[in-house]
Amino acid sequence: MSKKVMAIVAVIALVAILGVCLVACNADSVEKKLEKAGYTILIKSTDVSDTVEWTVSAAKGTDSVIVTKYKNSDDAKEAESKANTTVLGVKAFESVKRIGNVVYTGTTQGVKDAQ
Repeated sequence: MSKKVMAIVAVIALVAILGVCLVACNADSVEKKLEKAGYTILIKSTDVSDTVEWTVSAAKGTDSVIVTKYKNSDDAKEAESKANTTVLGVKAFESVKRIGNVVYTGTTQGVKDAQ
């Protein structure tokens, strides 16, 4: 009996965590998080293109970050790949991270603050 209860509790917890993750990542929440960390929002755009849902760009001192949510994971993977490329030995972004359909690019601290 206790194994069934534990399994049910685990499934409920997993569904709750997934729900929070899906709801929490939107342009407004990213904007508020960055403003709370002291960043100035430079650009906030929604329904940007056929592949991009929204993007938020922010800066604070020497740190900056661009957070872009893509409409599907294939587009996000492609954007992550392009952002990680180097030209003549120089990387376009200091840090690039993808979580699901969201790609974070910018300085290491900027990406860390946006997550």
